[in-house]
Amino acid sequence: MNNIIEQLIPFLPSKAIARVSEYEEMTFDIIDEKTDEEIGSYSVNEHGELVSFSLFDETTQGDVVKDEIAAIADKFLKTFHPTKKEYELSAILDLDNPYMVVYEKRDETYGLFLHSMGFVVSVSSAGQVTQFHYSEEEYEIQNDDHVITKEEALKQYINQLDFALTIEHYDHEVYKNGDSLYHLSYSLIEHITDVPVDGSDPFSIREENKGECNIPLQDPPNKSVYELVGITSEYRLLDSLKEEGKKTEVWTKNKLLDSGSFEMDEPENHVVKLKFDEQTESLLGVFSGEEFENDGEEICLEDAKKHAIDFMFKLFPDANERFHIEVLEEFDDEEEFEDEEMDDESEDEFDLDDYFEEDFDIEDEDLDEEEYIEHEQTYTFYFHLYHQGIRVDQHVSTLDIGKFTGKITSFDLDIPAPELYTHLLTSPKISYDEAKGIYKNQLEMELVFTRDYDENEKAIYKLSYSPSFPATVGHVRAIDAMTGEAMFVDVGDATFL
Repeated sequence: MNNIIEQLIPFLPSKAIARVSEYEEMTFDIIDEKTDEEIGSYSVNEHGELVSFSLFDETTQGDVVKDEIAAIADKFLKTFHPTKKEYELSAILDLDNPYMVVYEKRDETYGLFLHSMGFVVSVSSAGQVTQFHYSEEEYEIQNDDHVITKEEALKQYINQLDFALTIEHYDHEVYKNGDSLYHLSYSLIEHITDVPVDGSDPFSIREENKGECNIPLQDPPNKSVYELVGITSEYRLLDSLKEEGKKTEVWTKNKLLDSGSFEMDEPENHVVKLKFDEQTESLLGVFSGEEFENDGEEICLEDAKKHAIDFMFKLFPDANERFHIEVLEEFDDEEEFEDEEMDDESEDEFDLDDYFEEDFDIEDEDLDEEEYIEHEQTYTFYFHLYHQGIRVDQHVSTLDIGKFTGKITSFDLDIPAPELYTHLLTSPKISYDEAKGIYKNQLEMELVFTRDYDENEKAIYKLSYSPSFPATVGHVRAIDAMTGEAMFVDVGDATFL
């Protein structure tokens, strides 16, 4: 494949050669001639055509403008696929470096693009092509006899639309017109994503009741936070660290350990880590890497739930007002057993001795117990934050309870500073119907092709109406419940053709 690497050289940051990959067929490593380092890779199809390309280094910043980005992508495409003129430029997406330049086929009857099939060229703001991908598959376009109007589609879409009154953070990184403050908000709940042109019922993405429920009032337990977590007299404090207003403690009952990491998201066997707010001494997180040693009976879900609620009342005596609880659904035991059987069969067929090369010498002591330590299975509980009966969106604290010991194996408190949201009024000035009307005024139904697959894995394209927002480009996802402002998603410097 010398021709491919020679064609790639003008698009590479340095002169390079290609070597056949040891791991994947039809794939080649791109090697820097001077340093002999692997700087990228590419793959070809059975016809010798380039189907993917990627550089490994981080994307560099530059000041190349969008028109020049498109020209660079077009040059790359014409270099490797000069005969595929049926693909047209359909979008330039701003991914905050790089840009993603998309080429797709256009249907002759309606003049619409067939999405998710074609070329994607990623170009950095410094003008460097960083990635390329080409996908093509067998497809069929289904033409419907009866086509409903945009107005009919809009009515059907709006009827399936809902809003939830929440307290939402209008993050400027998400919303183009966001101010990064908390607001009383009507947050969009979509039950359908498009409306078929034949007037048939749209595919519903409506979510059933998640099982979230109120927490009844109770007195906080008399036990300490340490006792509720499972820290007893058997444990000793290995070390503690005060940093950036937080205090982290590392506990263990393993007599051989003499130190531990303070990273809460770093798994570490035989230790329990607790993080506190240094000023208020409130518990912020728990992470346990203890080995599971209990041979007793499994505690029931209700007992675990009671322990979880006791724990939250210890931290927050008004937990019944602050939170709603949701229980993570359990997988079916029979399905788990079947999966385990399949894993066991796979392990029987897989010989580790054949996998490791002779020069890859592994000493027995390197395969220490940390590689194979068994951790306790858990029940998981979600505590959704509320303020005066209104959900504070996207703030959910998680808590895991051991199924046998009843210990808290993991806890992550997710609550913003009270001064950011507790001052907000919870009675909206804009009514639900007014919010829906504001949303409708921003909306226009656009004719597009949606893709599905038949039983033979053939791509089937069907006409549908999809929501679009001509005035903002970015979709409206919320309505400010006090001002009526429509909050729309930041799509950057994107262009859609």
